[in-house]
Amino acid sequence: MCLQNRLTAAALAACLLLAGCARQQPPASSGASPASAGSSQPAASSSQPASGAGTSAAQPAPALVVQIGQQAWEIPAGVSQQELEVTDPAALPQVAADSPLIALQLEGETVFQGSPQELAAFQPAQNGLYRCLARVGETSYDFPLRYALPPQVWLETSSAPIGDVLTLHARYVDGLELTVESGLNFSPRFFPDGDRLTALLPIRYTTAPGEYPLTVRAGEQVFTLPFTAADREFEVQHLVVDQSTVEDTAGSAAANAEWNQLIEPLKPESDPQRYWEGPFLMPAQGPITTEFGCIRYTNNDPTPSRHGGIDIAAGEDDPVYATAAGRVQFAGFLQLTGYTVVLEHGLGLKSWYYHMNGLNVAAGDRVEQGQQIGRVGSTGFSTGPHLHFALSVNQVFVNPWTPMEGAAG
Repeated sequence: MCLQNRLTAAALAACLLLAGCARQQPPASSGASPASAGSSQPAASSSQPASGAGTSAAQPAPALVVQIGQQAWEIPAGVSQQELEVTDPAALPQVAADSPLIALQLEGETVFQGSPQELAAFQPAQNGLYRCLARVGETSYDFPLRYALPPQVWLETSSAPIGDVLTLHARYVDGLELTVESGLNFSPRFFPDGDRLTALLPIRYTTAPGEYPLTVRAGEQVFTLPFTAADREFEVQHLVVDQSTVEDTAGSAAANAEWNQLIEPLKPESDPQRYWEGPFLMPAQGPITTEFGCIRYTNNDPTPSRHGGIDIAAGEDDPVYATAAGRVQFAGFLQLTGYTVVLEHGLGLKSWYYHMNGLNVAAGDRVEQGQQIGRVGSTGFSTGPHLHFALSVNQVFVNPWTPMEGAAG
């Protein structure tokens, strides 16, 4: 036997070709014929004894019954040119046969292999014309199966605290333009991400809690996905900084001009591929002295600022590690933030590292999760050795704890 139930899909395809060469094809039509709706067993075929002969002619192989919604089709053995179509995610193909092995191929690549039960729950990553291969005992079947499913758009969760990120997915858009409207003053971009498209939608820490509309248009189809921005408490901090430090950094026109020239243009950039996998790592070890979103009053200034990341009070020259795999967008010294690294992790998700004593990477480098990128210091607008660590979705800073808890993407 050239096929067992544990064959790979490639071996399955090879055996189908060998089987076709080793035997003569029956003279029956290669097209599939409709069977009665709801039929679960293929119609039996019988042959009449040949005139003057004492033996019966070879019995034709039974047809493979494939049901899609209310319509059932009988697929003859061998290669069929009859194309079946799947247009409803609630009516996926069901194969009526005893323990067949089934595979789907798209442009020669196997995208599915499993049982009829698994096929009946399978939705491919994209629409298109697939080659369906099946094997029941000695009999092989080969027929085209077209998936033409309607667009799907969904949120991973319909509620998130202010300062967090909503993840939006879409698939089966088939080249349609996707546009997103929300009450967050941010226009997310969709990027290919495995078997779907993904867009990150940040909720600014200044957003008022409440219900917000989210409308996604895929061509002429409109999806309404309301969500909740849940309330979150932020700590208040009164900070005293040497006035000369303020004047040289946060209060310096030159320092702010340098930032605007070198850093602001990087924020809208987004790499189209996701570099990271799984939860992010803490980039340094030490107590947290300032939390994300903190409302900070500096030197009794009545107008507070907001803290876009977390401050980690690590020891001077302690190693700083990449929180996740990514591309180095910026690595250099800035008057405002000292030795600084910005990593792009894909889809517009970035991590930021400030106030370091030195750097181990350069712009354009690719880094792996846990790779050392610098050393803890107190350069720029800083009162002592620590690492300021932040995350953003493009220009919006978001809660850095979320991906370290395994909740990002």
